Amino acid sequence: MSEAKREVRATDKRSLPLAVRALNGYGRAVRRVRPRHGRLNADALADKAQESAKLDDFGPDGWQEGLEILVDSINDEGNLSQLGRMMLTGLLDSTLQLRLRVFDWVKQHPEAGREEIAAPIIVTGMPRTGTTLLSNLLDLDPQNRSLLGWESAAVAPPPTLSSHREDPRIAESVKGSGRLARLAPSVQAMHPMAATLPTECVTLLGGAFKSVHFETQGTFDSYGAWFETCDMVPAYQFHRLCLQVLQSTIPTQRWALKTPGHMWHLDTVYAVYPDARVVWTHRDPIKVVGSVASLNCTLHATNTDQVDFARVGRAWRDKCLHGIAAGTEFRDRRGSDDTVFDLQYAEFMDDPVGSVERIYRHFNMEFGDLGRRRMAAWMEENPQERFGRHRYTLDDFGLFADEVREQFAHYTDRYEVPSET
Repeated sequence: MSEAKREVRATDKRSLPLAVRALNGYGRAVRRVRPRHGRLNADALADKAQESAKLDDFGPDGWQEGLEILVDSINDEGNLSQLGRMMLTGLLDSTLQLRLRVFDWVKQHPEAGREEIAAPIIVTGMPRTGTTLLSNLLDLDPQNRSLLGWESAAVAPPPTLSSHREDPRIAESVKGSGRLARLAPSVQAMHPMAATLPTECVTLLGGAFKSVHFETQGTFDSYGAWFETCDMVPAYQFHRLCLQVLQSTIPTQRWALKTPGHMWHLDTVYAVYPDARVVWTHRDPIKVVGSVASLNCTLHATNTDQVDFARVGRAWRDKCLHGIAAGTEFRDRRGSDDTVFDLQYAEFMDDPVGSVERIYRHFNMEFGDLGRRRMAAWMEENPQERFGRHRYTLDDFGLFADEVREQFAHYTDRYEVPSET
């Protein structure tokens, strides 16, 4: 069967390598005797990060609350496997070290904190609505700069023009992507990623321990509920500080950023970036909910002893509903506003480059011939199913199309989203 026709479904634990299954079996056996074995501790994680980075200043207080709630939720609700505990420990350690290194760099280079982040393009919308493709295309415009996969965890020290494509940290990022590919090879078909391609800026928000990307690693209900209503200003201030650090060594005309999570906090996006140009992508929720549930089940399977597909499906359906409600409520409060451009997935997939041109026209930005040609060439080289075809049904996650359609009816009516079914 050809690569383009290969079908991909959510992973279960039986597809994990034998060594990983043995490791997880060992962890389960130990926890039967010592139930608290492998539990994470927020203070111990912070101490370890300081020791590893040889730094001690985490910047302004407030980040501790998110870390503590997340750790408690991981311990009490995550049902993590032995590998999952190791993976989450590594993720939290790298996030803490990111924070330490950013604040240390700004302390040593205060001019970085004076960089102006002007009129960034911010792509958002429900997950699985074309935001990744749009982000990849925007990065091909020489006027734009995207956050690259390897940069997202290696903000400081920032790369320079001469090292941007050859920094040794790129190789470390490639190794990390390789480990995920071995554990969950189907992820590339669902969500293509690479060290030198644009990535979501959730890692930067995670530096304040206020980010949805933690929930892609497992089902952490308490943290998720807290995250929906927490004060996001410190997270976006750290987000901006990271961009300032990166921009201080590579002059940047305009940032092009993306993550679905921005949709949930548009009020804070505009509070920190008042001249932001937001692109909100829209797609049939029947397709979105099934796809995002499938992706998260696959990711959860690498970290948990058993994935509850129905629980994951309900959780991400509800997250999508919350994001739409929060974003729409903000836009209603803001009133008539041309700083948000609504992009239909169907129109985007039918004419990707033409859709980018419409975005630029809406925001009165110049769309140069070089950027247009590069985008067209990229589309020729990267067909949609290059890494395989992602297959899923709502039934896999205990959800029913008629119910989901009714639950999202206000959204599809409000934004005139066409059905794909």
